[in-house]
Amino acid sequence: AQDAADPDEADERLITATDILAVRAAFDDMLVRKGLLTDDQLDLIRHGTRSRGIVTGMRTTGGSREGHREVELDVMVRKPGGGQFPAHEKALIPASSLAKVSPGSIIDTYYRSGDESAVAICVSPS
Repeated sequence: AQDAADPDEADERLITATDILAVRAAFDDMLVRKGLLTDDQLDLIRHGTRSRGIVTGMRTTGGSREGHREVELDVMVRKPGGGQFPAHEKALIPASSLAKVSPGSIIDTYYRSGDESAVAICVSPS
């Protein structure tokens, strides 16, 4: 018979979709509160069309926050259904990942289908 006080069983618990959504919401709130993403950028990342973009130009602005560096990026965004469009966006990139946004790099981009006026860029820390 198993002892109810078995420490290996005491920590077992199923994580529900609600738990995952709560953690994601808390993380999203932290990113916005720290100024790493705007509400609009976060909305594009969570609800927009995910695509790939090729960095065609990158300039650091000298701004920084929470270990991230502000950059201005020129990106050619590929549309999933075919075609592409240019975008010019400011983004806060983890300092350890600046090499990931050098010209020629492929990055994740998000935009609203039918609206190419705003693009969110997502680069993970190295």
